[in-house]
Amino acid sequence: MTSPGLRPAPWALRWWPGHLVVLALLGLGIWLGAWQLETWSGKRQAEALDLTRSDPVALPSVLGPDEPFPAASVGQPVTVAGEWLSDATVYVERGTGYWVVTPLLTDARAGVALPVVRGVAEEPTAPEVSGAAELTGWLQPPEGTGAADDDPDDDVLPQLRVADLVQRVEGDLYGAYAVAAEPTPGLEAATLAQLPEVGRFTGLRNFFYALEWWVFGGFAVFVWVRYLMDEARRPERSVESSA
Repeated sequence: MTSPGLRPAPWALRWWPGHLVVLALLGLGIWLGAWQLETWSGKRQAEALDLTRSDPVALPSVLGPDEPFPAASVGQPVTVAGEWLSDATVYVERGTGYWVVTPLLTDARAGVALPVVRGVAEEPTAPEVSGAAELTGWLQPPEGTGAADDDPDDDVLPQLRVADLVQRVEGDLYGAYAVAAEPTPGLEAATLAQLPEVGRFTGLRNFFYALEWWVFGGFAVFVWVRYLMDEARRPERSVESSA
């Protein structure tokens, strides 16, 4: 006669090869997902790299007169030399004072100047500068807050925008400005306005790859557990000898 029997339990020896394969797939999925997540994080950190502590480089090696501002160079220390255009000094409103900004003519032949934040004053007035100068400053992109200038005829500006400065300079301006590392005597040091912002989609593909590998590992476990449950529920016919 025959009598129904149950399939071996999931911890039975016959299932262990399958258990080991699934564990290997799960471990592989977790490891690859973690690797892709680390790659995603690394790309975002690289884009937001704080360059302010790096060695200064010459301005032309980072930015040309007619070039757009390189997003990866925000905060890069640069060395510049030229002649002060003191007549073009402006004062940019800040919460605790005014940025004192004077263009530095870096190329007299081409007539190109770089706006330099010389420091911070409590009032829109500052010591004058003239003659040749050589300095180190942190490169920053022009501002564009959209703030309106209540009095276009004075030397006080609501933001440091190249379009507002170019009207005061006979020549061309770089599409950037520099915050002087050493302020002019009599002025307080200015702080950096910006550091790099991470793009919304930076390394996004690696982030999705990480999720994909984790889903793969979880799916392998799900399929194996589902298979074991089905096997456990399905009766197995066994033949018993009877006298």
